[in-house]
Amino acid sequence: MRQYKVIDVHSHPVLSIGKGAPLARQPKWSVDRALALMDESGIACSILSVPHAAQDADEHTAADIARRVNETIAEIVCKYPTRFGGLATLPSRYPESTLRELEYGLDTLKMDGVATSSNIHDVYLGDRAFDPWFAELDRRGATLFIHPWTLSSASTMSLGLKFAVLEFMFDTTRALVNLVLTGAKARFARIKMIAAHAGGTLPFLVPRLESLELYTGHSDHLRMSPEEIRASLASFFFDLTASTSNVQLTGVLDLVPTSQMLIGVDIPFMPERAIGAAIQEVEQYRAFSSADLELITHRNAERLFPALATRLA
Repeated sequence: MRQYKVIDVHSHPVLSIGKGAPLARQPKWSVDRALALMDESGIACSILSVPHAAQDADEHTAADIARRVNETIAEIVCKYPTRFGGLATLPSRYPESTLRELEYGLDTLKMDGVATSSNIHDVYLGDRAFDPWFAELDRRGATLFIHPWTLSSASTMSLGLKFAVLEFMFDTTRALVNLVLTGAKARFARIKMIAAHAGGTLPFLVPRLESLELYTGHSDHLRMSPEEIRASLASFFFDLTASTSNVQLTGVLDLVPTSQMLIGVDIPFMPERAIGAAIQEVEQYRAFSSADLELITHRNAERLFPALATRLA
């Protein structure tokens, strides 16, 4: 039995709703199998999301997909309120439909937060097109989980590897940097943004951004000092999905305190044998105290998802 209660903020139900890889090419998923894996790995609760499902369709179809995904996840949470949380999927290209689904997901379905992808139809988060629903999330002080997705050109850059190997890491990095350098992260400072996979390559690139942005940055970017860039990059929360080696944890810890780190295990897309091992790597990391591990394994997640914390209590 694990010493620490573990809340996993990054797992996905595989549903026959919306756009994604054909189900035949995705791992099998069911509530019962997810619960079994959680029990085997000592995970108290997993927060479910399907960030990309509704983001490439036309407006009517996207709104329908988001509604069906959200009602499906909410039904799972209703049946297992202490084992699962749920994040609302959005038809994010369409502001009015997104605002309607935000209200439905958060107010009617009582979902725990919102999930979106790093780019939406090749447009990165931070673009002004998304300001209407970012403003609503900011008004609510909501939690936003940012999951990587690929550009339409990704197949030409992937070296024949599955997108999750490299492209997801780079796309997360681009989204976070764009949120910072466009000023969106500062303008919508009340949104609690979670970056998947420890921010992709961001921890490694922070010094480069600090030193080169003033000299080589795009004219549309804010003129930010190195200190301002670091502070804004350090305002994200980071889930540690597939990012638990010593070098990865050291990089994240150099950027943010343990009060901004979270456990993610990516059921069912991570190899089953790797789930418990990843949590163990975090527990055994030399720089983490018992108090740090309390934060990382569950207290930070309870702070970001207060309704879930109430259910667990």
